Amino acid sequence: MSNIDKDSGADTIGTRIKSLRRSVGLSQANLGESLGVTFQQIQKYESGRSRIAADKLQRIAQALHVDVNYFYDTRNGESLSEKEVRRGQTLPTPEGILFNEHFDRIKDPRARYLLSELARVLCEIEAGK
Repeated sequence: MSNIDKDSGADTIGTRIKSLRRSVGLSQANLGESLGVTFQQIQKYESGRSRIAADKLQRIAQALHVDVNYFYDTRNGESLSEKEVRRGQTLPTPEGILFNEHFDRIKDPRARYLLSELARVLCEIEAGK
């Protein structure tokens, strides 16, 4: 397959699907089953070899518990996974990804600090401290 045959938009979306699917612990077979397609079709979506219809992408977003805009978000010219690599972070859940996106939008340093302290205290409560 030549580079001309491969759609860079489909490739970017596919990469995001793959990353998010792995982060939530779903296999290609599990995701395919929830969409009514084979794991081979999921492989084609993730590799960018197959375009994804809008309704199918919406169902993928629902299965992975994110808004469909997650797959298109390219603020500042970088994808979410590139931001994670640049920060040296791995966000294990869709909720973690969304939390970080929203946290990054908070400009007030005191509000950022208080929110991080709240997260720390909640972790301590869950750990039984």
